[in-house]
Amino acid sequence: MMYVFICPLCGCARMIASKRFADCPVCGRAMANCEISYEDWVQLPEEERERLIAQYREAECGKLTYYRPNKHYDSRENNYYM
Repeated sequence: MMYVFICPLCGCARMIASKRFADCPVCGRAMANCEISYEDWVQLPEEERERLIAQYREAECGKLTYYRPNKHYDSRENNYYM
């Protein structure tokens, strides 16, 4: 399954399948896990993608999720889902 990550600093978007986290290839900062799925992302018009990226750039970095969900790791990572 593919996941979408967005950099809250520069707005770069990446699609990743094999990692639970991502670093931005442009600025090197940790990227936030986008709340929409890859399937929904590819269906979005360009204007909607830009609006979503702008929301991530304006958000407080402390309130963003930087790891994608994975129930296997839940018990080891302080109840990520709680």
